[in-house]
Amino acid sequence: MSVLNRQQQIAAVSMGVVAIAAFLPWVSVFGLSVAGIEGDGKLTLLAAFAGLAALAFGTDVIGRRKLPQPAYVAVSGIAGAVVAIVAIADMNEFAAFGLYLTLFGGVAWVAALGWEFLEGRKAGSADAV
Repeated sequence: MSVLNRQQQIAAVSMGVVAIAAFLPWVSVFGLSVAGIEGDGKLTLLAAFAGLAALAFGTDVIGRRKLPQPAYVAVSGIAGAVVAIVAIADMNEFAAFGLYLTLFGGVAWVAALGWEFLEGRKAGSADAV
């Protein structure tokens, strides 16, 4: 049985997609392309690593949880939002596959965290009743 819930699994896969997309072409013009890592992909790669670290320390993946749940969600949420904002800001008519993957990965990452946050609130209000 996995120590990650469905939302955390989706977020983890999204972080992996963002990390891989940093090395793919972000811009392509007349057959020439530029990989994301040559520009803002460095920032999104760093954000993906920060999100993966927060996930590892905010869950039982590497043993006992070392980061409180609100801190994990905050760190990961900020990193995911940075990824999505960078991808939106870099989007243009010459956008290539890697930039689209970065955008979709960032949006899925933030959506999964939002879903996890809402599920946690729902479980918390059910415990109060």
